[in-house]
Amino acid sequence: MNSLTLAPYYPATKPTLSCTQIVSLHLLLHRPPEGRSTCDDPIFGPFISVLPAEFDWHPLTWLWRESKASGEPIIESRLLDSLPPSILSELNRMFGLFQADWSRIFSYLQEHPSVLKALSPYDDREVDFLWGWLNVNTRCIYHRLAKTRSHPDNMTLCPILDFANHTPKEPYTYPRASQAELWNTGPSRKFGENFILQSPASCIVPPGTELFLRYGMHANSTLFTEYGFVNMVKWSDPAQDISAETESQVDSSVEKLFEERGPIGSWMKNVLLDEGYWGDWTMHTIPAPAHPSYRLITALRLYHILPTNTEALPSQHRADQLLNGWRNTTLGNQDVISTLNENLWRDTLLRLCEGNIRNAEGRSCLKAVFEETDEGNFGWHSAAVKTIQLLWQEELHVAKAVMKSLQENVAF
Repeated sequence: MNSLTLAPYYPATKPTLSCTQIVSLHLLLHRPPEGRSTCDDPIFGPFISVLPAEFDWHPLTWLWRESKASGEPIIESRLLDSLPPSILSELNRMFGLFQADWSRIFSYLQEHPSVLKALSPYDDREVDFLWGWLNVNTRCIYHRLAKTRSHPDNMTLCPILDFANHTPKEPYTYPRASQAELWNTGPSRKFGENFILQSPASCIVPPGTELFLRYGMHANSTLFTEYGFVNMVKWSDPAQDISAETESQVDSSVEKLFEERGPIGSWMKNVLLDEGYWGDWTMHTIPAPAHPSYRLITALRLYHILPTNTEALPSQHRADQLLNGWRNTTLGNQDVISTLNENLWRDTLLRLCEGNIRNAEGRSCLKAVFEETDEGNFGWHSAAVKTIQLLWQEELHVAKAVMKSLQENVAF
């Protein structure tokens, strides 16, 4: 099920619907009614019948329900308030993508009301579109259908393969690169080449065992926002657990640093935007030693090219001098701007770690949420709280590990 296989069944429009939009629309129109498990869609009915019946447990559903709650207290709001700020920020970004896709489909259905057929009016269908959109977002696989690798329609919803669960550990399977991928050409067949799975040469998959997919070496924060689950890390000995390949995003904290510097911070933000270094700032535990990402180091070096108590913007000549020194580190012409600059940004990173540790250790609100959800009325609520607790443990683990590297004067 993708943009090519569904296009013949829907009126053409400009701009064309993306793969995410048209597949989500098709699922919206053919979602089995409540109480029924079968779908009467003559094209993909049997497949749609075995898709998840709901996504109550997915954090994007919590955000959507909160947007419709009109200020009424709901448990989803408390769960969202309990999330690490960086994860909530990423969820809001995803919610923006969903809203943009729904807006496009809403307009499409106004242009082509016959698509709805006997269904209720389109303004009542957003909840079904969310169900379809989450099926696409959590179950589609990358499949080369367009001439360019970056085309957003290089994806498909594939029966049976969509059942494959994720694992970061061997044995797992992963897609073999197609000829179109290897040579970066358009696929030779209309619907792309055959999809072939392979396993690492270092292990075998015994007969009769479950076939897992490795979705990617994603951190738990990404797995949670995209798919709604996490790898359960053995925190008693994370160094021995490959699934402890953890990272922590610090975008909100670093953005606040630049905001607090007023006009100079705005000038620095524009520089980072122009140079491609704004946002996506992370800290990692693997490979050892624990370290900040290169993007984070680059941003913090720029943050300290002027003393933090400076209020006036530098002259154009002075700005060019400062930025040339900073750019030399990004181009590899010199290792550091100065010893002072290195000491300053490392001190700032240490303070960021200390802040993350305080936040992670002080999440007493989780206890109240857990007590409220432990009544057994909603099974997924308790599981969600435990997942959020693990996300905070990951924040704590990463911050402590990077702090240790800083205290030991590890060179990054």
